[in-house]
Amino acid sequence: MITWTTLLLLMSAATPILFAALGEAIAERSGVLNLGVEGMMITGALAAFATAHATGSPLAGFVAGALAGAAISLIFGVLTQYLLTNQVATGLALTMFGLGLTAMFGRPYEGVKAPSMPGGPLGVNWAIWLGLALVPVTWFVLNRTRRGLILRGVGENHDAAHALGYKVRLVRLTAIAIGGALAGIGGA
Repeated sequence: MITWTTLLLLMSAATPILFAALGEAIAERSGVLNLGVEGMMITGALAAFATAHATGSPLAGFVAGALAGAAISLIFGVLTQYLLTNQVATGLALTMFGLGLTAMFGRPYEGVKAPSMPGGPLGVNWAIWLGLALVPVTWFVLNRTRRGLILRGVGENHDAAHALGYKVRLVRLTAIAIGGALAGIGGA
């Protein structure tokens, strides 16, 4: 029988991957395979930690993690959507880039303690609640809204979406940036 403590530990361990998986699901629905999610997560983790340490605010850290994840994902987006590089190779290179970047800039933070996160309802961290809430929200947006229909249309047949007047590259870049922001939050 699973105890409440075990369930909380499992939810805590799975939350970073949940954020990254939701982001990747959005990007993949637009027709993009992004294997650079780990690079976005580690970059988001460093940005979040550095910001939270400097400001004393974990919330500011999460915002910085999302912005860093989105920024590094846009590198991937520009390379694959405008310069037409291979998505698999570019994604793997982005992961290596993120690992190298954080190894270089993360040295001053070795051994430094992060500010503590405030508790949420039932003593569960608010980031876990946010991750759980984003699952049905993401499903709803992808399956029941016009923007989700456009995103899925671009992913399923970009030529038809283009013929209907949708800006395929812009839709994909937006999906990549949202996916990167969620991966950055997962890293945070």
